Amino acid sequence: MSRYWVGNRLKRGAPATFKTSGAETASTTHSTVHTGKNTVAAVKVDVTAASGTGPTLVVVVEGSSDETNWVEVGRIGTDYRVGTVGSVTAFSAVADTTGVFPAMEFMRTRSIVGGTTPSFTFSVTGELS
Repeated sequence: MSRYWVGNRLKRGAPATFKTSGAETASTTHSTVHTGKNTVAAVKVDVTAASGTGPTLVVVVEGSSDETNWVEVGRIGTDYRVGTVGSVTAFSAVADTTGVFPAMEFMRTRSIVGGTTPSFTFSVTGELS
């Protein structure tokens, strides 16, 4: 098991960055992360700004064994769900949520942005263990 430092705290697992903090105004697919031998991915969405008329944001967590064929592992909004059954409440303002998902060999996230002239500033990070 690997370990890494966050400030003055030693954490187990490995850090992952799916999306660095920045504004999005349309749905986007984020970076792919190779999870190695890790079996669990704790994925955090941190929304620091939201604007527009009725802005909505949901982050979809996807996994793949070959980086070509992707399956939905879950979704994150102001709550989260694992799998493809059920829904989540979309982000519409500043908030953060962490969801815990089974890790496939490759993981990525993508955003679903809605509303009239929406803009969200957010990051998507993870801890793999």
